[in-house]
Amino acid sequence: MNLDLLKYFLDLSVTLNFTETAERFYTTQGNISKHIIALEKELNTALFSRKHRKIELTGAGKALLPHAEKLLSDYSVLQNALIPFQNSKKPLLRIGAIPVMVNYNVTGLIAEFHHKYPDILLDVKEVESIHLPGELNEGNCDIAYIRLFETDTDKYEKITAEYDQFAAVLPQNHPLAENTVILLSDLKEEHFLQLDKNTQLFNQFYALCQKAGFNPDVSYIGTHMDMILDFISKGMGVSLMMQNSVKRLNRPGIVIHPLDITIKSELAFIRPKNRHHSSVSNQFWDFLSYKYL
Repeated sequence: MNLDLLKYFLDLSVTLNFTETAERFYTTQGNISKHIIALEKELNTALFSRKHRKIELTGAGKALLPHAEKLLSDYSVLQNALIPFQNSKKPLLRIGAIPVMVNYNVTGLIAEFHHKYPDILLDVKEVESIHLPGELNEGNCDIAYIRLFETDTDKYEKITAEYDQFAAVLPQNHPLAENTVILLSDLKEEHFLQLDKNTQLFNQFYALCQKAGFNPDVSYIGTHMDMILDFISKGMGVSLMMQNSVKRLNRPGIVIHPLDITIKSELAFIRPKNRHHSSVSNQFWDFLSYKYL
C-alpha cells in the first residue's frame, strides 16, 4: 500500500473538503480525488459518501481512521529508528516542538543552526505540549520547545524564548471588534471555537472563563488553528487564543484584542537536568543561550 494515500485520507477526514486538502498538499483537487478513489479501489470499499456537494466518512471510513493513524505513526517511528544507521558518520540532534513553532519563528532558528552546523543531522518532530515531557523523559528527543504554564525546575534546564497570553479572537464585523480591550464577561453569550485538550490550552481557557463568571458555550473543538480562524472570519463564533501566535499569521477577516483578565504562557526550550547530554545537544544549547540569554 502507498502510505501517501493514507495521508490524503486522514487529512480529508478532517477537512471534508477536497479543495482544502489539495491546498494543504500543494496539489489539485482532482489529484486528491484520484488518490482517494485509488485507496477505495485497493480496499474495495467506499470511504466517503459524496452527496449534494458534501462529503462524509462512511462506516468503513470511520473504521479505517485509527488503523491509518497507527500505520503512519509506526512508519514514522521506523524511519526515525533507522536515521542513525543511514547516516552513521554524522551526529544526530533530536528536537521535539509544539506544532505552532512556526508562529514563533522556531523553524527559522533551527534553520539558522543547520546552516551554521551543516554536518549535524536534525530530527525535528511536532508533539503537543502535554506529551513533550514524556518524550524527553523516555529519551525520544534531546531538547524540546514547549509552551509552559509552570515549570518543574528540579527536573529541567530551561531557556525562555518569549512569553504569550490569551487574547480574544473575533470576526472583523463583531460588535466588540472596535474595542481596545475586551471584557471577557462580555463574551459569555458567544459560541467559542477552541483548540482541543492536547494543545494544553483548553483547560486554561475554561478556567479563564470561569474566573470571569461563566461556563463557556463551546461549539467547536479542533486541532487546526487555521481552520478555527477561518470559521471565525466567517462569523461562526469567537475564540480565546495565544495573542502572538495568532497575530503572526496575519489572517484576514479577524481581529485580535487583549483581555481584561488573561493567563500568560512561557515559550521555552527545555532538557532534563542531571543527564549526560550529547555534544550536539550541548552545541545547540549553547547556540540557544547566545540567542536568548
